[in-house]
Amino acid sequence: MFKAPEFPRRLEIELVSSCNLRCTYCPRHYLDNLNGYIDFGLFKKIVDEASAYPETIIVLHRRGESLLHPRFNEMLDYISGKFKEVQLATNATLLTGEKFESLVKGLNFLSFSLDTPDNYDKTRVPARYEAVESKIMKFLAFNKGKVKTQASMVRTGKTEEKDLDLFKEIWNGRVDRVRIYEEHSVGGVFGAMKNVRKNRKACVMPFYELLIYDNGRVGRCNHDWNGEPMGNVNVSTIAEIWHSQRYAKLRNEQQDLALNDEVCKNCDSWYAEIGKQGTGDVIEKS
Repeated sequence: MFKAPEFPRRLEIELVSSCNLRCTYCPRHYLDNLNGYIDFGLFKKIVDEASAYPETIIVLHRRGESLLHPRFNEMLDYISGKFKEVQLATNATLLTGEKFESLVKGLNFLSFSLDTPDNYDKTRVPARYEAVESKIMKFLAFNKGKVKTQASMVRTGKTEEKDLDLFKEIWNGRVDRVRIYEEHSVGGVFGAMKNVRKNRKACVMPFYELLIYDNGRVGRCNHDWNGEPMGNVNVSTIAEIWHSQRYAKLRNEQQDLALNDEVCKNCDSWYAEIGKQGTGDVIEKS
């Protein structure tokens, strides 16, 4: 049995819902009008409440490219030193030297979303592999191992095994971690995978994580891109939403596997354990 803690152990804060790329496997193309930027005042309000729980893992991305935010460096500087772990994923196209110091000061973990050199220019439109790889290598030289780094790619139904092997070969040793994600949100169903996972188990996410989108609305987890909000931090505190009747109902449905919630019912991306989805591959630097 899962039990919800006093405060979320993991808090996702979407800085930007807009993106400068049109990746072929991204669920963004199922939605319109993803072009928001979180208000800096709202960001500070969220961080100030969460800072009473410094063990909370903070994640600063979701549906868009966080480095697009015009006050990105200020946000990293504001959050610096307040939490045990702060994470960010980026497509690295905007990874310029002027952001390096804030990234190293504010983060503990940074993931680069990539693909193999031959496929990258076709799947991560309109970015160019050579330019992005160069930016990453400059950051790694500046970083000197201070921030833990990851290179990740998406495995689709068209991905060949040789591409997976090549990606691992290129990045293993350059970064601390290489991860292969399974494509999700197939056919317009958020959280759905091509290979349906069997033996459904209760998902730990409603007991572990709270997700705040750029407009302040709260989603169930990182696969809830457009479901009915669980609350809104513009008008409620994180704690009020976390301990709301709506969250209690969602948790009870998960525990009993009586999935009436449409978002959860149609999802294959559930987590039976914290941090262990049981899909894809992870290679840690030896």
